[in-house]
Amino acid sequence: MGVRRVVAFACLALWPLLAGAAQPVPEQAGIDAFIAVIERAAEAGDAGALRALAQPDARPALVSEFVQSMTFPRVTHATVKERDRTPLDRGGIRLLLETLTDRNAEGRVTTWRLDLEPGQGEIPWRIATVERLSVISGLFRLALDTTTEYEVKDLVVHAPDLTLSLPSGYAFVARTPDGPTALVLLGRGRMEFAPAPETERGQIRIFSGSDTLKTGFDVVFVRLPPHEFGARVATQALTSRAVDPNHLRRALQAFDTYLPMSFQLGLNDLSTARWSLVPSANDFVAEIVTRRYGPLTYARANSEPEDISFFDRRRHRNISVYPSEQRLASTGRFFSEDDKVDYDIVRYEIETSLAPDRQWIDGTAKLSIHTRSPYFSTLTLRLADSLVVRRVTSPQFGRLLHLRVVGQNNVLVGFPATVVAPSDIDLVITYGGRLPPQRADREAVTVGQIQEDTMVIPLEPQLLYSNRSYWYPQSTVTDYASGKLAFTVPAEFDVIASGRLEGPPAPVESAPGTRPRKRFVFEASRPTRYFAYLVSRFQFGQPTALKVRDDDDPLTLTMAANPRLAKRSRDLGEKASDILRFYGGLMAGAPYEAFTLALTESDLPGGHSPAYFAMLNLPLPQAPFIWNNDPVSFPNFPSFFIAHELAHQWWGQAVGWKNYHEQWLSEGFSQYFAALYAEHDGGPEQFGGVLRQMRRWAIDLSPQGPVYLGYRLGHLKADGRVFRALVYNKGAMVLHMLRRLMGDDAFFSGLREFYASSRYAKAGTDDFRKAMEKADGHPLDRFFERWIHGNRIPTVKFSSRLNGGQLDLHFEQKGEIFDIPITVKVTYTNGTTENVLVKVRDAVTDQTIVLKGALRGVEVNKDGGSLAEVEK
Repeated sequence: MGVRRVVAFACLALWPLLAGAAQPVPEQAGIDAFIAVIERAAEAGDAGALRALAQPDARPALVSEFVQSMTFPRVTHATVKERDRTPLDRGGIRLLLETLTDRNAEGRVTTWRLDLEPGQGEIPWRIATVERLSVISGLFRLALDTTTEYEVKDLVVHAPDLTLSLPSGYAFVARTPDGPTALVLLGRGRMEFAPAPETERGQIRIFSGSDTLKTGFDVVFVRLPPHEFGARVATQALTSRAVDPNHLRRALQAFDTYLPMSFQLGLNDLSTARWSLVPSANDFVAEIVTRRYGPLTYARANSEPEDISFFDRRRHRNISVYPSEQRLASTGRFFSEDDKVDYDIVRYEIETSLAPDRQWIDGTAKLSIHTRSPYFSTLTLRLADSLVVRRVTSPQFGRLLHLRVVGQNNVLVGFPATVVAPSDIDLVITYGGRLPPQRADREAVTVGQIQEDTMVIPLEPQLLYSNRSYWYPQSTVTDYASGKLAFTVPAEFDVIASGRLEGPPAPVESAPGTRPRKRFVFEASRPTRYFAYLVSRFQFGQPTALKVRDDDDPLTLTMAANPRLAKRSRDLGEKASDILRFYGGLMAGAPYEAFTLALTESDLPGGHSPAYFAMLNLPLPQAPFIWNNDPVSFPNFPSFFIAHELAHQWWGQAVGWKNYHEQWLSEGFSQYFAALYAEHDGGPEQFGGVLRQMRRWAIDLSPQGPVYLGYRLGHLKADGRVFRALVYNKGAMVLHMLRRLMGDDAFFSGLREFYASSRYAKAGTDDFRKAMEKADGHPLDRFFERWIHGNRIPTVKFSSRLNGGQLDLHFEQKGEIFDIPITVKVTYTNGTTENVLVKVRDAVTDQTIVLKGALRGVEVNKDGGSLAEVEK
């Protein structure tokens, strides 16, 4: 039999028997049959059958790449899915196919573009040209080796700051061709986790009562790179033995439970199997089932700036996160979350359709991207895990392969070739699904108690989608960009969003019998850190043009309120205008050209302030809760919440933070600006009352950790008051102490310079320190080290001695030396008072006051302006 006859026979055997082959074949049936032939030929390893699908004049090299990829090495299972279809000239079709080839549990996902031409005879379509667009390899269907059990004798597994000891027990492994990549340990062992940084030891102390977490375990599941197995696991401690069915059952249960929790990809409709990636060099994950604390997870992720983490998956709490000593030596303490990002998104265009009653989103987002990395072939985006990605296309590359990371908010997008910087590319992503709104929990107070006999009135429904909901495809870190946002909602709802509203909402044509809908469009022309929107029923006031600075363009202020709060709009609108003018005067202008303040019903006061708008929660008179026992509840300053939220337009939005450690640059700064407005609005007495409350909470909760821990403060105990007491209040007090050490002129000059140089960018504590050192002319590294990176509250011993017509003041510090401004209040017998500021910067500080009359008394730190505890 000749070669051509063999190829023809193979092709005929694989092709479905279509009645009347010479008759025209319907396009869909023909394409489905064509795809089925590719799947069966791949599984049969029949390269000839695949080659027979190509036109004689098709480029041999491209066809060979397609054939070899699908048949060599031999495929055990192949899946081919059509993703797109475009008509071509002369009756041709361009197909976009995604293929999964499974070779003994090792997988490869490839995207192909095929141009097909009508065939003749028994083959209705033939390949005119084929091109590989993208490929993701190194996928494995990991399975526990059920044929081999190991007896364990004095096994020790090491990772940075972690030791797992198992004197005796049993082990099973899961292998790749390069060696074991997963290990299950059974037996009564011991775990010791001893983080090196003092701050992290403090968090372990909060969690366990000791600086080092030592506890017993019964089961451990480990993932690591195969080539590191021998270095991490002492193989001489493992001896093969007969498989015990009970041991195997326990091992399989642990394997099936913990395998999906890391390094797993979802392949959409290509496969329902569990496909895993192999950990990269130095990556290590241990799922440790402890007897006292339940399951705990240790992870080392080499790609992260803080590469070591220790957390409780079940309670969703980070116990410890920090850089290893190796990472710290190479990168230093200060880092930006932007450091390893491959790209910048410079503009978003987002079209969103909403069904608020079902909390359902359908969206299309166009992302304009400028590459930063020298080259990459896969791009990672963030999108809420509950939202399904339906399609990813690019004007430059066509339709693109996309995969989801299981259990995470990450989407991987593959490119047909390596993208070399600098390049500008666009992505268009279609997505949808149910997404619950986020709560403004960090900006809300904590409930102290519930009032009895209170009539509960249902609140106006409101849906907030902002920085923690990942409602649109975005960079893995916040990224300043401009944007155009469009929202279609039922006609009874309104939308407030990041950006200036482009005209009144427009009615949208709806099908007969369906609810009327309307469309809102917003343009964010100035760089915006993240985009947010709020859906509710609002009554809108007339926009007001505010002149916050004489040489600046007016700021347009719009008030919006839920219907029952409409009467409060006028008073709060006047208050908002005054606050915006005050802040604009301090900072020489406003960051955004438009601002909307939305008054929303809530059981608790609080709010949220993305760029261009703020949501201010206002409890109704019948609210059932009492909230006085909270660090940010200021009964004598009822304007605190609005003042704090408006300050976020400058701090947190116009100036962002480089990583979560720097959250005080947002919250502490906004808190201090609110305190400054308290002084502007109510005078020194109101300002002093605010400071004293901030000081009390800051001192009481400082043992929970330094300001630099950010959101992790209070995280272990799920107590948001710790976060607010330290990041908000202590952060504000640090600024106040710095102001008094520097003097008003230098402080506000440095603050304005820092704002101007950091506007529409991310900043860190070190950037702020340098700006203030420039303004002050003195080093401030010790000041920030003690107050931001440390959590100790100093004690200062004070004494005074009357020496004729003068008063000698004496201050002593023990232990670490702090820079502390302390006010000494001198009261004379005639009733007059004098405040003297003493800058305590040494172990011993002496200062003399020339008295202005007969002395009645001396008081120290009466104004609450210092965080130090003063002993007499």
